[in-house]
Amino acid sequence: MDWWREKKKKKKRKLERGAKLLEELIECCDGKSNPIKFFSLHQIRKATNNLNDSNYVFGLSHFYCAWYTGKTESHPMILIKRHNGLFLSLLGLEQGSFCRDVAISSMVSGHKNFLKLVGCCLEPEDPLMVYHGVKKHDSLDSIISEQPWRNRMKIAEDIATALAYLHTAFPRPFVYRTLFPGHILLDADGVAKLSGFSYCVSIPKGETFVKVYSSYYGDIYKDGKYMRDGIVSVETDVYAIGMLMQKLLNGFSEVWLDQLFHRITGKKISDDSIIERFHRITGKKISDDSIIENEDQRRHIQNWLFELMEEGRMDDIADPKMLEKMGEISEEELSQMKAFLMLSQRCISEVEVPTMVEVVKELKKIQRSTKNNSSSPSGETQFESPQDIASSSQTRL
Repeated sequence: MDWWREKKKKKKRKLERGAKLLEELIECCDGKSNPIKFFSLHQIRKATNNLNDSNYVFGLSHFYCAWYTGKTESHPMILIKRHNGLFLSLLGLEQGSFCRDVAISSMVSGHKNFLKLVGCCLEPEDPLMVYHGVKKHDSLDSIISEQPWRNRMKIAEDIATALAYLHTAFPRPFVYRTLFPGHILLDADGVAKLSGFSYCVSIPKGETFVKVYSSYYGDIYKDGKYMRDGIVSVETDVYAIGMLMQKLLNGFSEVWLDQLFHRITGKKISDDSIIERFHRITGKKISDDSIIENEDQRRHIQNWLFELMEEGRMDDIADPKMLEKMGEISEEELSQMKAFLMLSQRCISEVEVPTMVEVVKELKKIQRSTKNNSSSPSGETQFESPQDIASSSQTRL
């Protein structure tokens, strides 16, 4: 009788998820969305050779979700995302987060900078989402070091464009709020596509923010209002794109002082000489404990990056693997890197924070720019000294 109990359990789970998905579709898009195909577990297993390891593509931190390739009679190439049901249920997010992901994915499927959703499978304990496949798909996390400078600028523009679409294309703005490289895939043409809407929230009409719980990952991409008070607004995503831009320029998972110092000196942040160096630049002391968590230290790190840029030391900021492949950096490329860094710092500031639409426009300008106006892409925010950066880059914490 175990098989019968399991069958009833699957049916109940399918009905509960179906009801929750309908709720999400009504809430997010008034029930209007692109068609969603419902796959049976048998169809998924057949398409992926029973989720065979040979079909495995990559996983997101190996616990939140895993990706597989496959094919069906009507879709010669599909990409399947398997949510980790147990992990999500432990967080109390299993039904809501998966269904929110499906609902919003269906809303944005027509945009080139989002994965195109085909449908989903509600039966298994680990729910599945099915996307149109492409010839090649790589997680940005796994190939960032391979990307040339031109591609990195374009990736930033693609993701900013996706976020701008979420902010402006619907009656209520949607805030993505969990941006980090693991949610970004590149296709064979190098087009960046955003996925993963489990934590996406909408801003009610007449409001500018909502209060939510803080998700468990991607802390370096969160501003202080979100980290500390759970306050989410469109500026939450602007902060995140600024941090992503710094990762694209720097090439590290976290753009922080200890890594930059280690690259330049080969020493750890705890070394006295490093602390003295930071103190000389900022005029303030720094603790080597929990550096990422400290709001003032975040601000001073941006000040330090600006100091390096003003000294013409972009080679100490930019990804060394990228620079090695580039060979000699042209004046135009150097100007673009400076403009790119300045724009990222505007995104994480509290003063004159650009909208996401403005960020997209600035990134387009930077890519086609020459030496003119290189250190201030729009001319809107001019910084004359490291002290100006310290006062303007208050990282909204």
